[in-house]
Formats: sequence, C-alpha cells, structure tokens
Amino acid sequence: MPAPSHPKPRWKRYRTLSGRQMLANSSGLDKRAASSAMAVGALSLLACVAGYANAAETAAHKRTVGKSHTVAHAGAQTGTAKTTAARTTPAQTGAPVSAKASRRTAAAKEAAGAMEAVTVTSTRRATSIMRVPVSVAAYNQAYLDMKGAKTIQDVLRFTPGLTFDPTSKTPIVRGLASSAGSATTGIYLDDTPIQIRNLGFNAENSVPQLFDMERVEVLRGPQGTLFGAGAEGGAVRYITPAPNLKKYTSYARADVSASQYGAPTYDLGVALGGPVIKDKLAFRVSAERQGEGGYLDHLDYRTGQKVDKNTNNNDVNVFRGSILAKPVENLTITPSILYQQRLVGDTDSYFAGLSNPSKQQFYVNSPEYQKSTDRFFLPSLNVKYDIGNVSLISNTAYLHRNNVTSYNGTIYDLSYYNEFLDSSSPYYPLLTPQGINPKLPYYYGPSTILNQQRNFTEEFRVQSRNPVFNRLMWVAGVYYQNDKQMSSERLEDQQSDQFTRLLFDQSASEFWGGWPDVGKYAYINQTRAKDEQTAVFANATVEIIKGLKFDAGIRYTHADYSFTNFADGSHNAARTTGAGGITENPVTPKFTLSYQIDRHSMVYAGWSKGWRVGGANTPVPQRLCQNDLDNFGMSSAPDKYKSDSVKSWELGSKNQFFNNRLQIAGSLYYINWSNIQQNAYLPECGVQYTTNMGEAVSKGFDLQATLYPVDGLAIDTTLGFTDAHYTKNSFVGNNGEGLLARKGDSLGTPGWTYSLGVQYNIPKHILSIAHSQLYVRTDYQYISRPNGTTIQRDPSTLVYNNGYYLTQAQNYLTLRVGAKFQNNMNLSFYVNNLPNLSPVVTSMSQVNGSLLQQQSTMRPRYMGVLLTYSR
Repeated sequence: MPAPSHPKPRWKRYRTLSGRQMLANSSGLDKRAASSAMAVGALSLLACVAGYANAAETAAHKRTVGKSHTVAHAGAQTGTAKTTAARTTPAQTGAPVSAKASRRTAAAKEAAGAMEAVTVTSTRRATSIMRVPVSVAAYNQAYLDMKGAKTIQDVLRFTPGLTFDPTSKTPIVRGLASSAGSATTGIYLDDTPIQIRNLGFNAENSVPQLFDMERVEVLRGPQGTLFGAGAEGGAVRYITPAPNLKKYTSYARADVSASQYGAPTYDLGVALGGPVIKDKLAFRVSAERQGEGGYLDHLDYRTGQKVDKNTNNNDVNVFRGSILAKPVENLTITPSILYQQRLVGDTDSYFAGLSNPSKQQFYVNSPEYQKSTDRFFLPSLNVKYDIGNVSLISNTAYLHRNNVTSYNGTIYDLSYYNEFLDSSSPYYPLLTPQGINPKLPYYYGPSTILNQQRNFTEEFRVQSRNPVFNRLMWVAGVYYQNDKQMSSERLEDQQSDQFTRLLFDQSASEFWGGWPDVGKYAYINQTRAKDEQTAVFANATVEIIKGLKFDAGIRYTHADYSFTNFADGSHNAARTTGAGGITENPVTPKFTLSYQIDRHSMVYAGWSKGWRVGGANTPVPQRLCQNDLDNFGMSSAPDKYKSDSVKSWELGSKNQFFNNRLQIAGSLYYINWSNIQQNAYLPECGVQYTTNMGEAVSKGFDLQATLYPVDGLAIDTTLGFTDAHYTKNSFVGNNGEGLLARKGDSLGTPGWTYSLGVQYNIPKHILSIAHSQLYVRTDYQYISRPNGTTIQRDPSTLVYNNGYYLTQAQNYLTLRVGAKFQNNMNLSFYVNNLPNLSPVVTSMSQVNGSLLQQQSTMRPRYMGVLLTYSR
C-alpha cells in the first residue's frame, strides 16, 4: 500500500520511554497490607519508649554492661576482613569492658561471624553508626561477600528505602525516581560524585564493583547540606580502604558458579597493601576480573534456528592503586587512581512471546546485539593536615568516562514502519508477539549512543577534631564542580530504500517527504553541556545538655548550566540547532535534634531540604510539533527548566536491648517534592522536553534489626514501606488538555521490601573440620510490585502504554554452607535463586498496542563456591 507523501512524526516519545523503564506497575495494597504498614511503622516509636525503659533498668541495677554483640544496625558485619576505618572502642562508647564482657564479645563474634561495630562518615567525620542521627545503612566487604553482593543492585535486596532502575543504572532512595534532568541520588566514590545528568538518551550511571571496599554507605533522605545538589533523595557512597602505615593487609576473593540454564561465571580478585617506610609511606593495590555468563539466546527470525547463545554476558576489569605519604607529623597525602571497564554482550531483555521463563528459555530474534562498553578512570588526591584541634582536608578529583550503549534500533524502526501498514499488506504486522515477522527479508537498523563525562571536583573542608568546650563540633568548607558532558545518538537505516520499496512501493526519499540523504544516519542528535557549581557550606553540632544535641547546617550554591545541541536526519524532518542555559542560587538547610538516652538508645527528629539543579531544553521542531503546541495552548516549548526541591521530615531511633543481643534502628519519614522536573510529551510529533510541573509526596518507614537469641545464632532482618505518588494533576501546556500525571498516580517504586538472614555457627565440639568454624546461612529477600498506578499504566495520561510495567513481586532465596578457618580463610558453597523463580522485573513495548513485549527477569538459579582470604 502506498505511504503518504509526508511521513508521520517521529516517535521519540516511545523510544525514550522504552529506553528508560522505571520499576513500576499498577498494584494496590489491600486493607491487611495497609494495617500492617501502620503496625510496623509504629515499631520504631515503640523502640524509643523501650529505650527509656532500658535506661531505667540500667540505672536501677547500677551495673556496667559490656559492649558485646555490637554491630551495624544495617545488618551486622560478617567475616574477618580487617579495615582501616576507626572502630568503636570502649573510649568512644564510654563503656568499660570487663573480662566477662570480653568473653561475651567473643561469643557474639562466634555467633555472628566476627560481628563488628561500624564507623561511618556520613556526617563528614568518623562516628559510630549507632550514634549518628541519620538514617544510614553500612556494609563492609565481609558482609557483602556473605550476602553475595557484587554491585549496588544486589545491595538493594537487603536495604529498605533503596530501589534500583536497571535501565539507567540508578539507585533510587525513598521513591524519588525521575528520568528527567539531573540525578536525584548522589553516587560517590570516596568523596567524589560520579552520577550522570539525563542529558540525552540512555544516560546510564556507572556501577562500581563491590570489591576491596572499606564499606558501602546508603544515606536515606536529602543530603544537600554536606553532599550538594545530587543528593536530593539520598546518597550511595563507596568507601575504599586507605593504605596502612603500620602493617601489611591483604584480601583475596575467588568465586566460581555454574547454572544449567546459562554460561558459567567467575570472579577473581586480590588486594595487597602495607608500609614501604613504616609510619611514613604505604601503598595499596587491588585488581579484579569478573566474567558473568549469560543465559539469553539469539534466534534467526526467518528460520527460528538458534544462531548464538548466552549473549547477555558481563565482563568487568577493575584496578585501583593508592599511596599514603606522611612526610611530617599530622600531614597525610593520599593520591589514588581507580580504573574500571565493563563490557556487556547484550541486554537482559527477552521477547515475551518467544520465550518460556518457566523452562528458563529466554530468546530474542532481532539480529541486533545491544552491546555496551563503560570505561572510566578516576584519579584523586586527598590531603589532610591537623593543626591543634582543627583538621584541614582537601579532596581533588577528575572523572574521565566513556559509556557506549544502544537501544534496539531494528525493533524501533520496524515499529515505526508498522504504523503505515494495515492487514492488506502481506507483511503486516512487522512485529508479532514472537518477534520479527518471519516473512520479512533480512533487516538491520542499529543504533549507537555515546555518553561522556569529564568532571573535575574540588572540596576543601575545615573541621574540629574534638568538641570545643566539650560541647561543640563543627565543619565548614567550599566546593567547586566543573562537569562537562556530551551525549551523541546515531540511528542507522541503510536498508531504508529497499524496505520502503518493498512495503510501500516508494523510494526512501519519497517516503520521507523528499529528504535527500536517507540511509547511513536516519537520526543524529548531539548535545554538549557544562554544569558548573560553586558552594560554601557549614554544619555544627552542639550538646545543649548531657545527651541532648542540636545539629544545624546550611549550604549556599551558585550553579551555572549551559548547552549546545544539533539534530539532523530524515527522522528529524529538518536540521535543528539550539543553545541555552540557566543560573541558580539555591540554599539547602537542615536541622536535627537528637537525644542519647543512654549508651544503648538514641532518638532523633530532623528536617532538611534538598534540591537538584535545573537545565535548558533543546529546540522542539516547529515543523513537526506545531499542531501539538497549538492543541496545548503553547506558542513554543520552554527553553529552560528550574531546579526542583524536597522538604523532608524524619523521626528515628537506634536502640540496643538485652545486653546488646537485640539491636533495632528505624525511622519514619514524610517528603514533599515540588516543581518536579519531568519529561513533557507532545503526542503527535512524539518529541519531549523537560519542564517543572506537578507535586508529589513520599512517605513511609524503614526498619532494621539484628538479633542473637542464643550464642551461635544470628538473625538480621529489614522491613521498608514507601508510598510515593503525585498529589496534583500535571498538564502539558497551558490549557489543561494534555494530562501527563494524575493525582494519586505512583512514582513507580516498589511499596514493600523485606529481608531475613539467618546464620548458625555450629559449635566446634559438635562438628568441625580442620579446626574450622562451620556455619549454615540462608537469606530471603522480597520486593513487592509498585504501590499504585504509574502514569504509563494510567489510561487517562498522554503516556499510557499497555505494554509497560507489568512487573511482579520478587522473592529471592539463597542458601550457603561454609567454614571459617583460623588463618582467616572462608570457604562456602552456595545456591542463589534457590526456587529458580523468574518474575517479570521490567516489561515494555515500543508503542501502545504493540504486539511485541520485551521483558527481563532475575538471573536463573545458579550454584557456586566462594573462597575469601583476609588478614
């Protein structure tokens, strides 16, 4: 059938949505679940009351309690890995340790696998996690190994309030998810932010490997005062170990696993460091190589025969080196460099109608492989000088990153051409539920996307080392950031002339309205941007009376953003160029009041403000989009968008009971999100732009607990609930005709998360091999479907698509049996995804009503052996 003389508008809207899937679906909570939310949400407050009772009991008995079983509230640290961070000592806690208490401490370590207290730097100074008035989870390397966590995507399974967008590789804290504008979650390697702005298409964050980590911290709630614009919802911090000036330390890991449904996986790494000149010069180096096998196969759509298997492999190489020099007393200089390369053979997305997840058969029949390469190196220089009671700290860093990705341009082009066909064509539909129509001749239209980051950051802090007048601790600093980012997208359609003649009996030039150069690049879009920020900040904590502390902080930022852009190709209808920018000066304060009831219990209440910087829009093609603009009462699309902001209220407690055999940390929060940066869609021309519209609220709780009911048995559990939804209607344009989000629609993050870990150390007198400590461990993790209806599943919105977000709840079960030897070696055998479940984790289609659904799931069941060594 002939095509119209002018093509339909380009579907940038649908392709952008398919590239950035959220974690969403329509799902409601029944009354029983709502009742459970209220009951569990009150648990933290009950813990506060119990804390007073605990204090009274302590006073009544007038006895000293040792600090046995002291662990992180985030699920205690497991293993015997040594770290260089300061640990909680009797002097820090104010608790004398008797011989009996020491024996109890040793028993606790046996029960939990060398449980330790964790010191975090979420307040820019080393503080015991049980004493910092912030909702934070922290995990050291040994605990991550015991949980089988290799990336932050694994950590989310046992961290309440944390989810993950697998498409943009973005951690999401407390439901503040957005695919527009700059990041809502700060991602830090040590003191350096590495998150990416949603500048163009497929702006993926880098995912550092969890190897040779001092610890990983997840800070929940706005962190804008101390961590700047990228931490509106929270921050994820990867803390690497510093060289040790006193002694040699090492860590090694060997992990090999296999699955009957895919290729084997291996992970090998080693780290070593120590003094070159004792107390003066030290080093640490580490290297890791991971090869993760795939389980997705490619078929030829014309014959149905398998042409390639296990294509979604994932290979990672990591190297880190650092030197610590102490030329004079009180001065340390630490240069370091980290390099990481990630090579992905294909995405995890399979064609639903072609596959059989119940039999672990995952297929695609597109000839296109969505390979990706992510390389970055990060040199940094940290300098610290102590003068009396003051520390001067400087951190300088430069991030150089190239990220090459793609979307399935072949499927995108076929979806586009399919819109011009009807049942009278012998090739209709071009895409079936099983993939590409086998009647079609070979067709291949790949895409390539390059995102680059060139980021320079400098932070200089001055802070007190000890309390001034025994009451005041303070920190102040200046921060400078110069981020240069480039996004380049290219879509090929070299067979366009052959294809349009076959389908429409027209040349490609005729089909595309006389476009003179159709083929090599059907669409080109390139944007270069510069994000420059200068900030000053200060924070002070004063002890009003014994145990009662008031913490106040403020940050002032001067932010300049600018960009240049051009787009071209037949899919753009005409060459367009543009440039723009915005300047803002936000202020982000925070206030916290905390009360240390006794050394076992603390309560706190806080208010804080967070923000993310605004930006500017590339031009909307008037030729394609004038009808849309007229329909929505607009003369043109806005050329810029402002920053959005959150105001967060939080109430929390951290408690230790029964001689520290039970530890609980919980918080309740309520967050208002205003002037939200969102992508607005023009449905006829399919072009998007970013603007400020709509308001939302995120409310819920997170609860973490560790229990040692008897010696040798350790139980850690977490529970979280998040309700993040729009609180008013959002419209494209000015006349209320284009509904983008309806009041009550969900932001798309899961409502419930739950985890339970149980470990039993078998007494040596019952069973032991080569004087080892044998143990058995199981972990269960649950992530619910999203709470509510997302805008993509709401039929009343412009972006409704019935192929999106048919996600299901995730139940993940692991089993581990192992032995800890006296030489600090830990050998374990494990099975992950023990029931071999395959729930739908993401689901999408190119356009509303498309027959082809692309989905992803959890990795099929695999079993392996892990050997770690540390000293």
